[in-house]
Amino acid sequence: MSLPTQREAEAFLAPLQGKSTVFLLDNRATDLLFSRFLLSCLVRTRNEALVADINAFYGSNAQRIAPGSDASKIRLSLPPPGFDVEPWIVDFLIDAADDAAVVILDDLNTLYHLLSFDGSKRAGNRMSFLIALTSFLARTRPQTIISKVYARNRPIQNGRRGARSLDRLGDLGVAVEYEARKLVFTCKNGSGWRGDGTFSLRVNP
Repeated sequence: MSLPTQREAEAFLAPLQGKSTVFLLDNRATDLLFSRFLLSCLVRTRNEALVADINAFYGSNAQRIAPGSDASKIRLSLPPPGFDVEPWIVDFLIDAADDAAVVILDDLNTLYHLLSFDGSKRAGNRMSFLIALTSFLARTRPQTIISKVYARNRPIQNGRRGARSLDRLGDLGVAVEYEARKLVFTCKNGSGWRGDGTFSLRVNP
């Protein structure tokens, strides 16, 4: 996939600055296209980025996601074997270098299920706290903090009636679809791109 232009990359990233944005993806194919587009935007704008590669998706697919690109400003942080999930992700967020303009959490589904492995019924509350932390850090630093979750497997915050799913806990919730050779981004909650709140760009897989 060719790099977006400077103007396209800046137009996509600008509304995300100082916010915690959760992107809602329908499947892995869309995730791969989105990840390639996102990293291409970061390369084009020369933004320093730090990725919490919780499920090693980026590390395992680096050449597929950004083949031949200068991704020297994109750093991966992989959790060590046997890591304690909540302290590791909190430390990652708090210690994220001030010069990292963009922080990426990949992905919230994996994080939620790892938090559930200890049998706790409070995984939803813990996730709510973590996303609230990303919102606070994005606003006060400021940083662009991006998370991903899958539409068909999005965890619910908790068991209470009316509780929100994870994609609705960020400052922005954006649905991502690939249709007619275009990546289409649609704001589901919060205010993003001008006009009708959508952003689209033609891509070649």
